[in-house]
Amino acid sequence: MLLSEKLYYFAHGLCCMFFLLAGVYLLRDRNTSRLRNVLGGVVLFWFILEAKDLLLYSSSIDRDSYFSTLLIMVDMWAVPACSFYLFELLSPGWINWKKVFMLEAFFIVCTLGYAITASVVWSWLIEGYAVLYSFVVIVILYFAVKRYNKYVHENYSYMEHLNVRWLRQVTFLMFICLSVWMYSCLYSSWNADSIYYFSSLLLWACILYYSESQETVPITGNIVVRNLFSDGLAEKKEEFILNGNLALALQKALEEDELFLNPKLTLTDLATAIGTNRTYLSSYLNTCLNVSFYDYINSYRMEKMRRILSDTTCAITMNEVAEMCGFNSLSTFRRTFVKEHGMTFSEYRKKSSESASKA
Repeated sequence: MLLSEKLYYFAHGLCCMFFLLAGVYLLRDRNTSRLRNVLGGVVLFWFILEAKDLLLYSSSIDRDSYFSTLLIMVDMWAVPACSFYLFELLSPGWINWKKVFMLEAFFIVCTLGYAITASVVWSWLIEGYAVLYSFVVIVILYFAVKRYNKYVHENYSYMEHLNVRWLRQVTFLMFICLSVWMYSCLYSSWNADSIYYFSSLLLWACILYYSESQETVPITGNIVVRNLFSDGLAEKKEEFILNGNLALALQKALEEDELFLNPKLTLTDLATAIGTNRTYLSSYLNTCLNVSFYDYINSYRMEKMRRILSDTTCAITMNEVAEMCGFNSLSTFRRTFVKEHGMTFSEYRKKSSESASKA
């Protein structure tokens, strides 16, 4: 047995066990989140797809082009399956069993058509549809991510475990994985198949790693999010009917009560504290102040930071400053600081010290 063949068997077995254990781990708790359940279901489905390749170990099936093509067509069921988790992540509650069947239906029909007729036309159809489906999903995800980010900025004062920047890395790994898979289908070899298994292992390891701490963002309205804060409200500043008590209550809550020190302050929390609803408060911030909730709250945190650092003899660390100002994490503090001042924290302190010494 060649070394490349041994490596293939090892990689295949490793993937099978990884997906099985990951699926069981994600689904072991019945009270877990929908997002975790969807991911667990997708991972277990991936295990089934990997396990069915054990049939290829039979020499008769491996040499039979009919069965080989049939198994490849079943593999293509993974194309829509991958999108289920992404849809649930960006639009919680959208995916359900009815939509799962609808998205998989054409792939199933093509596979059954080939199984019955053995016509290569079915193979061409499923390949073309897989490419089309992938393109459409990429377009949808592009706008869905923009919508998601906008919603987070308008409703949360922190980004940790909410942002989906990691989807860029995952998308890149997914592109590599699919490219290797297509190559292995066209030019079958032990090495190509091994690289595919290892790349898919890396892809899903990254997804599982980031998903472990990902928080679910309850986006109201799902797909129709452009109307989230605009229904029944004026969009132009001159048309916005301002409640005079709102500005005063907002000023008191942030300047006197310093609610911004809550590292997980949300739009709903602040609206409740000042006696209004989140829709009206969001409209006020976006229309009258032309600022997102995220930037608005962090501006108060930055002002708090400037007051603390105005004492040049103060020897507290960046971690301590971030915590004292209400930032949820050091990374958020760094990003906000650079955006606000155009320099790093250490550069700012050095500049302040130099200015104080000259004075």
